[in-house]
Amino acid sequence: MKKLLLTTVAAGICGLFATSASAHNTLTSMEGYAGYVTDFEMRVTHGCKGSPVKEVRVKIPEGVLRVSVGANRDWKTEVKMRKLDKPVPGEGGNMITETVDQITWKDPVSPIPAGGVFEGLKFRGALPKEENKIIFFPTINVCETGDDKYVDLPKEELKVGAPDFKKKLWEFMSATPGPAPFLITTKASKAQYPWEPMEVPKPKADAGTQQKAAAN
Repeated sequence: MKKLLLTTVAAGICGLFATSASAHNTLTSMEGYAGYVTDFEMRVTHGCKGSPVKEVRVKIPEGVLRVSVGANRDWKTEVKMRKLDKPVPGEGGNMITETVDQITWKDPVSPIPAGGVFEGLKFRGALPKEENKIIFFPTINVCETGDDKYVDLPKEELKVGAPDFKKKLWEFMSATPGPAPFLITTKASKAQYPWEPMEVPKPKADAGTQQKAAAN
């Protein structure tokens, strides 16, 4: 049921972009499996009031780790790092102490035209393990004249499982001048890689078992 809800939400938002909000930057996929290393593509659809785009900045949200930038011969890329409050396990048992904070694509061979075409800028990273979570990627387009900021976030938390989630997300996207691009994490049916064990939730003890444990 939740999967159907999320698919319906994504389809509805895509429809919104196709009509009134085609001016927004978006991720080409608005869903991703929780805990998976995921490929992202930020789609830039136009310039700033007729001015071509010469630079794009993407803020990497909290919880998205192991970020790397796709090769792009037409743009120079810069990566800004930030220290983690607490180290987390990485690949091969190594501890991760810092992560990518922002990716910047700049100084293109030719800027993105003001209109009529789109360009996708690629990067990848590991999504948080939390399911049914909406994650925002604030983005700024710097143009030859002016800029477009897609950095606005909801004023209240949007809970994916709530009955009014679709309605509130729709209202936010349609009423906000510069909504940040987003992705919703969904439950994976299997581990991403064949050598990884699938995490199985521990069964909850019934009331009788809990009472016995307390008595002991």
